[in-house]
Amino acid sequence: MIRRSETTVSPSSERSGFTLIELLVVIAIIGALAAILLPAVQNAREAARRSECLNNLKQMIMACHNYHDAHKSFPSGIISGNTGSSSLTLPEPALIPLGPATSAGPPPAVTLTDWTYSDDWGWAAFILPQMGQGTVNVNFAQPKSSANNQGAVQVILPSYVCASVSLPNQRPAAGGQPLGGFAYLTYRGNGGSSPPPGLGTGSPTTNGIFYRDSSVSFGMIRDGESNTLALGESMFGYWGDGLSGVARMADDDFNGQPDWGTDGAAPSASPSTFDTYLNAGGNHFFGFGSWHRDLVQFALADGSSRSFSKSIDFRIVRDMCTRDGAERVNAPK
Repeated sequence: MIRRSETTVSPSSERSGFTLIELLVVIAIIGALAAILLPAVQNAREAARRSECLNNLKQMIMACHNYHDAHKSFPSGIISGNTGSSSLTLPEPALIPLGPATSAGPPPAVTLTDWTYSDDWGWAAFILPQMGQGTVNVNFAQPKSSANNQGAVQVILPSYVCASVSLPNQRPAAGGQPLGGFAYLTYRGNGGSSPPPGLGTGSPTTNGIFYRDSSVSFGMIRDGESNTLALGESMFGYWGDGLSGVARMADDDFNGQPDWGTDGAAPSASPSTFDTYLNAGGNHFFGFGSWHRDLVQFALADGSSRSFSKSIDFRIVRDMCTRDGAERVNAPK
């Protein structure tokens, strides 16, 4: 009997690995998971940056309180006396977004290629000892152009910059100092709602807490510390520049609408409560605003810190900027 030979297949000769279809399915699943998880990761990171920003504000307002304990008033927003300013050319342009992106596209933005750096000092320099920055050796008896002060104002202070900002790494410098350029500040003191004396219509007395040659004590905050803003976020500035440290909620025609907006003009054709920008005679000024997508964070005069929606009613923020306006404010929680 003739038997047909039997063919055996060894295990080693069996096919191994994925087919093309299986590989494509795995790639599709990984892509779908990444699409789901990436926004969550980004939101978690932004939440951490917002928390860090609130901590910065908390640290600064407590430093202002300690300054008040020592000097019986909050630090001046700006001290007059060092007349003059320097015109700086930014070595790297700064692209500053003004408001959140919309369905129509990215937010409006302003590109800065220059800056006017004031010789005056501001509150951010005055509270350095209370911020634990005693080694930043600012000498107020010397002009800002001195080698000592030019070196000091280039020291980066992390608590003075919100973690969400994206500003140029290259910074302008003066005096041949090797430290890398003037250091940023993205927070401003509340200058109130009325224009400074001599600069427009409105109340002849500035009604905020930080303004030129101010000396505001707790007793002067008659609206109550828990209803009065002290410090808030802004978009751009330098801590050694006095004019970088103060902002106000401009309503100079008293119509309950913001005078500033995103177009650099006053009155603005596109008024906004936050993320405002003014180009006055070639000088750049920013109001309160933030690099956060939908909120701006503040420290109140009572030492607390709080987040405000960018869609909040302008009149609420304007009234919270005045220290003695006797407005009835429903402060957001």
